[in-house]
Amino acid sequence: MKRSAPTIKEIAQKLNISVSTVSKAIHNHPSIGLTTKERVQKLAKELNYVPNQAALHLKHQKSSVIGVILPKLIDQFFSLTVNGIEDYALKNNYNVFTTQSHESLTREKELVAIMQRAQVDGVIVAVSKETTSYDHFNALENAGIPVVYFVRQPKEAMLHNWVSSNVYEAAGKAVDFLIAQGHTRIAHLKGPDSLLTSKHRYDGYMEALGRNNIAYDADLVKICDLTKAGTQKAMKELLQVDEPPTAVLCFKDYMVLDAMQFLRKQSQTNQKKIEFIGFGNLPMFEYFDEKPLASLDERPYEIGEKAISLLLKLINGATEEGIQNINLECKLIVH
Repeated sequence: MKRSAPTIKEIAQKLNISVSTVSKAIHNHPSIGLTTKERVQKLAKELNYVPNQAALHLKHQKSSVIGVILPKLIDQFFSLTVNGIEDYALKNNYNVFTTQSHESLTREKELVAIMQRAQVDGVIVAVSKETTSYDHFNALENAGIPVVYFVRQPKEAMLHNWVSSNVYEAAGKAVDFLIAQGHTRIAHLKGPDSLLTSKHRYDGYMEALGRNNIAYDADLVKICDLTKAGTQKAMKELLQVDEPPTAVLCFKDYMVLDAMQFLRKQSQTNQKKIEFIGFGNLPMFEYFDEKPLASLDERPYEIGEKAISLLLKLINGATEEGIQNINLECKLIVH
């Protein structure tokens, strides 16, 4: 017959003390003497006592679990943000429940429902490329579960808490650098229009062209769907322009990799070299013989840290500033 799990009541009976004293001793309450704490904790260890997390949740109305929704964990950029989230969470006695939407709005909504059923204390999310309505996240907040958006800012950004990098200024910085290198035919592989961060990158690109007196050419801007096939189609179209670009600013570094691979497979031996700058500064570039010209470091680990720091303040009611929008400066890394 399987032995039932030990309880606080059982420990109290064995030590001839009250249940409340045992509970306080197990949780290191300052009102309990050191000798009593040691006796209780020693017996609890011998009996393999494990606190009832469900009961603790009902008592304190906290699960000590943070939900995280990412587009794709395989993306090294998002893996680094999770590292920042988890490290900060562990230091503050929280666990992290990490999930992936795979860029699907349907899956994202399913994950939100799972988070709510699991009674997580809060949610950190980088929305999918299909997300245009935020009703499912608003429902979470209406249920008392705070939400912090990160990396990909939500529409109506001023109405939500978010942490991101200043990609508008970063895009301009990248274009300035390319112009300083002698490039005037600078293309932009833009992300999906559903993402506000795509607009910010594009606006920064446009502003930099203008301040450097370089005419805008609509043929040099292509919208990509974040797939390999979409990027390669865009590159093929750029090569067919009467005066092809000599440099390309890409939405992200994975797009750079797909574009560079496409060029390597082309049979045009007289094709001029095209330089690339993307967002992400992927650590894997260290091992590449052929690197892009430069990359924009969006500081993903710090974004993760700041996102969970803000979320914990919201959970604990420690924010007096109201809605917070945090934008980190990107760093241009020349390879």
